[in-house]
Amino acid sequence: MFSIRRFLMTALVSVILGGGVLLGWGTYHTLYHELDEQYDAELVQSTRLLASFWDDDAPDPRVARLEPSEQRYQRYFVYQLWRDGELVMGSDGAPREPLLPLADPELGGRYREVGGWHAYALPLSGRRWVVVAESDRARRSLVTNTAVTVLAPYVLSVPVILMLVWLAVRWGLRPLTRLARSVAARDANNLTPLRHRPVRELAPLTEAINTLLARLVGTLEREKRFTADAAHELRTLLMALRLHADNAAQLDDPQEVAASLSQLTRAVDRAGRTVEQLMQLSRLDPQRAAAGDRCDLVAVARDCITLIAPLAEQRRQTVALEAPPHVWVAMPAEVADMLIRNLLDNACRYSPEGAAVGVRVGEAEGQARVEVSDGGPGLTAEQQRRFTGRFSRGRQDVPGAGLGLSIVDRILSIYGGALRFRLRDEDRPAAAVMTLPRG
Repeated sequence: MFSIRRFLMTALVSVILGGGVLLGWGTYHTLYHELDEQYDAELVQSTRLLASFWDDDAPDPRVARLEPSEQRYQRYFVYQLWRDGELVMGSDGAPREPLLPLADPELGGRYREVGGWHAYALPLSGRRWVVVAESDRARRSLVTNTAVTVLAPYVLSVPVILMLVWLAVRWGLRPLTRLARSVAARDANNLTPLRHRPVRELAPLTEAINTLLARLVGTLEREKRFTADAAHELRTLLMALRLHADNAAQLDDPQEVAASLSQLTRAVDRAGRTVEQLMQLSRLDPQRAAAGDRCDLVAVARDCITLIAPLAEQRRQTVALEAPPHVWVAMPAEVADMLIRNLLDNACRYSPEGAAVGVRVGEAEGQARVEVSDGGPGLTAEQQRRFTGRFSRGRQDVPGAGLGLSIVDRILSIYGGALRFRLRDEDRPAAAVMTLPRG
């Protein structure tokens, strides 16, 4: 499994150690180059200085000989005095052969690296040569010691640096660890947004988790709403089925019984379609709703009046339909059925007994229009806002769950419709006026 902590530690340790190696290599070669140029210059100056003291007679070897306490570097810095191809004098540890080929004095001084020596030969009059050389090993030893001295603090501090890096990585990943523990410690009922100290790198992750939690809350809320809406719809359908069944049981005329059973069969079929539509409604996507679906609103209104007729008869109410032959709307018939049936159900339940309930279907301003009038006083704008909320009821003595207008409001918001209520006046009864997109 990929580990951020392991990756960061490996990367940082690699950078620190790799940087140390590059630093050591660069330091060594830079020191060697600088010291090499400096010592080459000193080599030339030493050669010319020694040549200036050599006249026709050879120097006294006893004066040039080093004391034992001074011989630490005599093997690394040597000189030779040559005349006519013969070694006149050489320092202790100097080779007995020329360090450089001695050629025509007219060629002047020459410098060369040969045989592990940095040598410089200067020709003098009388076929004399002064050769001064320095061991390359001595130079490299000096550069190595200098580089070690310079890099020693860094090398000694590497363990401390690695420890500090480990602590920094651990400290830097603490917000991520706390976030993981916070999520792991939550139970299924805790879907509140995560709230932690703002961390720029964790902000996208925290925001994504909070967005997911918000979606889960919305999904659960829709599930709860669907359960309540389904219960409300099924209650209405079961009530209609019960009324049809009671009517069929109380009738004696075979034709009337057959008609009542026919209505019962149609109600059962409608109940099955409504249950299926409720399942579809729970998965409705506002962006894809009513894609190609259309129905005849007049036919739907007739079916709704037929379904609600037993309730109206029980309350001695009359339900009349006023509509043209056809009005097409852009929604499935089952959805339009839920809209009209809920409005009709409310109109019958909240109107006084013996009231007249009317359904008028038509067209206005390029939209379909459904007006359900009743014998009640109507709803004000404030009452409409309150009663379109879930489980909100106008009267407690009327059976119901308070979900009818909530279902209507939800469907209209999905399909682009609108609902308003008209108060009763001297000329017109109270009514619920619904506009729907034409199909």
